Amino acid sequence: HGSVNQFCNPLTGQCSCKEQVKGLHCDTCMENFYGLDVTGCKACECNVAGSLSGTVCDAKTGQCVCKPNVGGRQCDECADGYHRVRQNASFVCLPCNCDKAGTVNSSVLCDKSTGQCPCKAGVTGLQCSQCVLHTYNLSI
Repeated sequence: HGSVNQFCNPLTGQCSCKEQVKGLHCDTCMENFYGLDVTGCKACECNVAGSLSGTVCDAKTGQCVCKPNVGGRQCDECADGYHRVRQNASFVCLPCNCDKAGTVNSSVLCDKSTGQCPCKAGVTGLQCSQCVLHTYNLSI
């Protein structure tokens, strides 16, 4: 899939590769490209803020190497159990810290963009750790 045609250099055996493709037989994507098919390779486009610097993505899947608590193929979202907080032009992923007693099904997962945990009826707060007004004794 990665060669321009079926011909190669008769002395070296090197095939003529499409853009972003390398190898003697044009069978490997160049760094930061993945998914060699009939159209060639696709750019990984790893998120700079969420990826570990100095790393390259997987040549087959395009999975970027994410910083701790960061997920997604391009390292552009928080891992489960974490929520995104803007930090200047970048972002960090902070733990949800949901209160198991106050969340539906003792969930430890929160909304990845707001940090809101799924609260039981009568429970409030970002981490579902407080009783609503005129109620008390939050317990599992």
